Amino acid sequence: MKITPIRLRRLNLGIEAKDAIDSLRITQSTFYKLEQGWTSPSPQLIKRIADTYKCTTDEIFKDLNIIG
Repeated sequence: MKITPIRLRRLNLGIEAKDAIDSLRITQSTFYKLEQGWTSPSPQLIKRIADTYKCTTDEIFKDLNIIG
């Protein structure tokens, strides 16, 4: 599995995948797609990611390479 910016952020915080999945209230499949950059999350999920990963939504947009 490649190291994407969003995955690196989670690993640097020491958050286990299972804990992130539970906190984000998403399926394991969606979680892995998200970490590999294969999906565009909803605004609500981006907010939950930012809260879980203790950063801003702008940082999540940058990590996921979402340009708006």
